[in-house]
Amino acid sequence: MRLFWFAAATTLIWSNVALANTRICVSVQQKSWYKPGSSAGAAAAPAPAKPAEREVAVESTIAPAPPPQETDTSASEGHRPPRHTTPHEIDPTLHLRRMLEYEVTHEPGFVAVDDRCEQRLNAELYQLDSGWTVFARYSGTEREEKVDHAELDEFPQLAERIAFALLRNRPISHTITRENVLRADSEVNLRTINGTGHLVFGMGTAMRVGSLPTAQSPTTAAASELRFITPVSIQIGYRRKLRAWGLDAFGRLNLGTEATGVHSNDLGGHVDYSKSGLLGLHFLHYTDAPGVNSFYFGGGAAFEIAQFQVIRPVAQRTIDSRDSLVGGGLNIDLLVGYEFLRTSSVHFFGQLEANAPAYVLKTESDSGGINTWMPGLTAEIGVIF
Repeated sequence: MRLFWFAAATTLIWSNVALANTRICVSVQQKSWYKPGSSAGAAAAPAPAKPAEREVAVESTIAPAPPPQETDTSASEGHRPPRHTTPHEIDPTLHLRRMLEYEVTHEPGFVAVDDRCEQRLNAELYQLDSGWTVFARYSGTEREEKVDHAELDEFPQLAERIAFALLRNRPISHTITRENVLRADSEVNLRTINGTGHLVFGMGTAMRVGSLPTAQSPTTAAASELRFITPVSIQIGYRRKLRAWGLDAFGRLNLGTEATGVHSNDLGGHVDYSKSGLLGLHFLHYTDAPGVNSFYFGGGAAFEIAQFQVIRPVAQRTIDSRDSLVGGGLNIDLLVGYEFLRTSSVHFFGQLEANAPAYVLKTESDSGGINTWMPGLTAEIGVIF
């Protein structure tokens, strides 16, 4: 008796689960987007279209292939060659419909049926030179998805992605796995917007601040002091503009303008800035992209190598009275600028940068050394070709 009630309860549970499945009717139609009466439309849709219709549904006209004909070998004149039969031809609408029904039925909570539909999943095939463009819509979520190009041999993967996307209300582009990639996913030719390229030449001045060994008197050892250095700056680069955005790739040379005589530091150790070279990238945003004149702002980074000169003590001076100190690293830049006369092929700009090194400049020799952080500013004007 207990076994009977257990079996009845199990049957009831499974029947309720079955009844809980959403019943979905699947349909696939082959349509045409050619104008009625055109040669392309006639080839895609043999049935004549009504004059008022802009879109013609193409019914499947493919009949089942006849059974292969047997070769007649009973002729008295000997064996005759076999007669050729019509090859089997697949109806794409029936093929895709059956694949969709399979995927719907195997999606938990749904079942594909032929009657008593609760929801509908409709797909449309539009013929291309090779393959089809597919539109699919599910009434349960009112979601529609599109695949631009699919071939007949891709219908199993296509049906899997369409069913999952529509039933789970997700974009079809988010349903890609390693096992259902379509050719169109990897063969899409993306169009890009062409920008304008310009040669940039600029010059200006920079200011660096840091704690450097400084001569106090000819007979006194150098002591570290906070000093402001103002080298001249020369820049050449390439600026690519794309609507409201720009990219600068540049090289820059900074040349020191101050030096202390060796006779002012007999004990040695005094350090002067000599020169530095930079390679950098800056990203720009224009506040008035189509305007004749426009402010812009942005940021980026530049890799810098700097050279300093340190005075040797009198006892170590031979042919050269100074040693070289070399250091460098990555600078983080913020900038603001102004371009004017932008309607001309040759126009101009002014730019102010804040430079913050992401490193501490630390280098030394037998004559002295540096251990400091050297932020700064760079101001320049230039021409854009």
